[in-house]
Amino acid sequence: MKRLDVYLPDELDKKFREVVRKLYGNRRGALSIAVEQAIRDWIEKVEWEEK
Repeated sequence: MKRLDVYLPDELDKKFREVVRKLYGNRRGALSIAVEQAIRDWIEKVEWEEK
């Protein structure tokens, strides 16, 4: 498992955390789960567009 540090605009961070909280509550690891899924979805979209 790797650690990835990223910088986000404040508003994007705030909105992302709101949505994560709605989906997963305040449970530990929720942000990591959501970020992993977002990255997987983005990769899938980019690969699909390349075809």
